[in-house]
Amino acid sequence: MKSLWQDIRYGVRMLLAKPSFTIIAIIALALGIGVNSAIFSVVNGVLLKPLPYKEADKLVRVWEKWGGFEQGSVAYLNFKDWQARNQSFEQMAASRWTGFNLTGVDQPERIIGRQVSSEMLSTLGVAPAIGRDFRPEDDREGAPAVAMISDALWKRLFGGNPAVTDKTLTLDGESYQVVGVLPADFHYFSNTTDILVPIEASKARALKERSWHPGIQVLARLKPGVSLAQSRADMTSIAAALGEQYPDSNKEHWVTLKSLYEAVVGDVRSLLLLLLAAVTFVLLIACANVANLMMARASARQKEIAIRSALGANRLRIMRLLITESVMLALIGGTLGLVTAYLGTELAIKALPDALPRVTDIKVDTNVLLFTLLASILTGIVFGLAPALQASKPNLNETLKEGGRSGSSGRQGVRGALVIAEIAISLILLVGSGLLIRSFVALNQVSAGFDDRNLLTFDIALPAKEFTEVPKTRLFYKQLQEKVASLSGVQAVASTSLVPLSGDDSESQFFVSGRPKPSPSELPLAMFYMVNPGYLKAMRIPLLRGRFFEESDTQKSGLVMVIDETMTQQYFPGEDPVGQHISMPVGKDKIMEFLIIGVVGHVKQQNLDTADGATVGPQMYIAYNQVPDEFINTGSTLVVRTETDPTGYLSQIRSALTSMNSSAILSNAKTMQQLRGELIADRRFTLILVATFSALALILASIGIYGVISYSVAQRTREIGIRMALGASQKQVLSMVLGGGAKLALIGIAIGAAGALGLTQFIRSFLYGISPSDPLTFAGISLILAAVAIFASYVPARRAMKVDPNTALRYE
Repeated sequence: MKSLWQDIRYGVRMLLAKPSFTIIAIIALALGIGVNSAIFSVVNGVLLKPLPYKEADKLVRVWEKWGGFEQGSVAYLNFKDWQARNQSFEQMAASRWTGFNLTGVDQPERIIGRQVSSEMLSTLGVAPAIGRDFRPEDDREGAPAVAMISDALWKRLFGGNPAVTDKTLTLDGESYQVVGVLPADFHYFSNTTDILVPIEASKARALKERSWHPGIQVLARLKPGVSLAQSRADMTSIAAALGEQYPDSNKEHWVTLKSLYEAVVGDVRSLLLLLLAAVTFVLLIACANVANLMMARASARQKEIAIRSALGANRLRIMRLLITESVMLALIGGTLGLVTAYLGTELAIKALPDALPRVTDIKVDTNVLLFTLLASILTGIVFGLAPALQASKPNLNETLKEGGRSGSSGRQGVRGALVIAEIAISLILLVGSGLLIRSFVALNQVSAGFDDRNLLTFDIALPAKEFTEVPKTRLFYKQLQEKVASLSGVQAVASTSLVPLSGDDSESQFFVSGRPKPSPSELPLAMFYMVNPGYLKAMRIPLLRGRFFEESDTQKSGLVMVIDETMTQQYFPGEDPVGQHISMPVGKDKIMEFLIIGVVGHVKQQNLDTADGATVGPQMYIAYNQVPDEFINTGSTLVVRTETDPTGYLSQIRSALTSMNSSAILSNAKTMQQLRGELIADRRFTLILVATFSALALILASIGIYGVISYSVAQRTREIGIRMALGASQKQVLSMVLGGGAKLALIGIAIGAAGALGLTQFIRSFLYGISPSDPLTFAGISLILAAVAIFASYVPARRAMKVDPNTALRYE
C-alpha cells in the first residue's frame, strides 16, 4: 500500500509536469467516458431499472388478437368475461383514454384523463398519496361521480391543499367528488394524464357492445407460482370458449400476452443497444488516442525507466507505476465525463421527451456513478496496458547511451496499429451515421398522401349541457367553420373525426354489397374518417375518380362513401368501384349501405414507413352530414389551411371560437409538420446521437493520425536529414510522410469497411429506402475519411519538409 501511495504521488507530479499532455488526454477521456455514462443512464433508466410497481415482474399486458391485429384493443364485455373466468391472475384491470372539459375554474380547459376499472391501482400495487382508491361500488352505472387527480393537477388547482377530498371538479358539466390524489411519481399512463374516473360509471355505449373495441387496454397481475406461459394457455382457452359462445363477435378472436416490462420497453431495446454500441466505439477510439499519447510520453521517459530497472525495479513494478498514472488520468476524465453525462442526459430528454418510454426514470443515479467508476478504471487499464508493456522492457545498454533510440520502431508499429483501429472503428460509425442520415432524408421526402404545409389541426370541445341537441351541435360547427374561413389568409377549413399522421385509428368492419357476406368475425376492417365536404380541399388529397362530398349529401339523401386507392386495389382489382356499394354493420342488427361516389389517394396514418401494416390498410370516408345523430358528440377536430405559418392564426381562431361560445375549449393545437416530426421522433433521436458520436470519432481519429505522423517525423528527423543531404527534394519528403499517413488510412478503411458490411445489418430496421450495404454511402464515407487522414498528415509533413540537414545530422 505504501508503494502504491508513492506511485500515486509520483503520478500526480508527472501529470502536473506535462500539462499539455494531461489536458489533451483528460479531454479525450472525458468525452469518451461522458457519452458512455450518458447513454448508460438512459439504458439504466429504460431497460435495467425494474418498473416502479410492487412485484412488477408479475404484471402482464393483455390484448385481443383479431382482424390482423396482434395487439388490438379489447371489447369491454370480453374483459369482464376474462376477469370472471381466468385462473391465472390475482386481478385484472381495464382502462381507456378520454378527455374532459374542466370548467368552474378561472380558465376553462381540456384535460386528459382515463376511465379505469376500480382494480387499476391495486393491480399495479399503487396507493393514492392522499385519500382513497376507487371502490367496486364506485365502478357501477348510476354511481355517484368520483375522481382521482394527479399530483400536478392537485397542486395547480388546489395549491397542494391536503383537504382536497372535500373538493369537487366540474367535468363536462357534471360535478365529480375528488376522492384521492395520485403519487407524484405515478406515471403508468402518461405524464399528461390528469384525472382518473371509474369506467362503468361513464355510461359509454361502447362498453355495452361486444363487437365494439373502444380503445380498452387491459392489465393483469399473475398469481403466485403462475408463469406467463401458463397464463397464455389459460387465456387462449377462455378466448376459444367465447368464440363458440359469441360466434358473431368473437370467432377467431384470440389473445396476446406480454410482460408489462416487455410491453413498455420492447420496441426501444434495439435502439438503445445500438446507441450503447456506438458510444463504446467512441470510447475505444479515445483509449487508442490516449494510449498513443502515453507511448509517446513513455519514449521520452526511457532513461528514467532504464535507471529504475538498473536500480532493481522489476517489470511488474514499472508496469504498476505506469498503469497507476493511466488510471489516475481516467478517473479525472471520468469525473469530468460524469458532468458531461449529467448535462447531456438532461439536454437529450428536454429535446426529445416523447422519443423514449420511462423518461422520468432516466437520471444520473448510483448505478450510473458505479458504471462511470468502473468504466474509468477499465479504461485506464486498457489504454495504459500497451504503453506499460512496451516501456517496462527497456534495452538498458542502448537506452543509457547518450541519444539512444532503441525500441522506437517497435513502438511506432504499435502506435500505427492503434491508429488503424481508430480509423476502422470511425469508418463503421460514420457509415452507420451516413446510412441513417440518408434514410432520414428519404423518409422526410415521403409523401403523406396530402400537402402537410401550412396546415393546422386542433380539437374543439363544446359544453355538453348547452349542446344536448345534435342539430344545434351541427349548426355550431358549420358556423364556426364559416367564421374561421372568413379570416384573412385562411384558404380552407374542414372537420374530421381522425387526423392523419396522429397515430390514432378508427376502424370499422365492412363488406362489398352483392358479394357473399363473410361471417361477422371474418369481416374485413378499414379505417374510416367522418369528414365534411371541405375536407378534400383543405387537405389537398388527390381525387382520382368520381367526386367528393357536397353540401347536398345529407341525411335526407342516399348514403354515399369515398374510398381510397388501396381499398380499390384490394377489393375492386381491375374494376371501377364508383357506382358499387359498401355495407357497414352498425351495432347488432343494423347495416348501413353506402354508394361509392369517388376514389382518393391513400393517406399515411400511423407511419411514413410503408413497413407499418396500418399505413397500407384500406380507408373509407363518410359524410359528416349523413352520420346518424346517435354518433355525433360535442367534440370535433378541425383542420385549417393558411397562406403562411398556421401557428400565427391560432389566436384569431381562439377569438372566433370564444365570440361564439365562451365555454367552448380549443386544445391540442399542432401543425401537420409537427405531427410528422413526432411520428419520426425516434429516428431523429437515433440520428442526432449517432451523428454526434460519429463526428466525435472522426475528430479523435484525425487527432490520432496527426499524433502518430508527428511522432514519426520527430523520430525520423535524422533519417530525413540524411535523405535531404543525399539529394531528396522537399516534394519527395512530403510524399514520403503523406504516404505513411495514407497507408495507415487505407488499411484502416479496408478493415473498417469489412466490419461495417457486417455490423450495419443490425441497423436494417432503422433504415428506410436504403440498403445497409449501400455502395454510395460506403464509398463516400471512405473518401471523406481518407481526405481527413491525409489532411491530418499534412501539418507534420510540412514540418518534415523544413528539416535542415545540417541540424538533423548534428542531432545527437
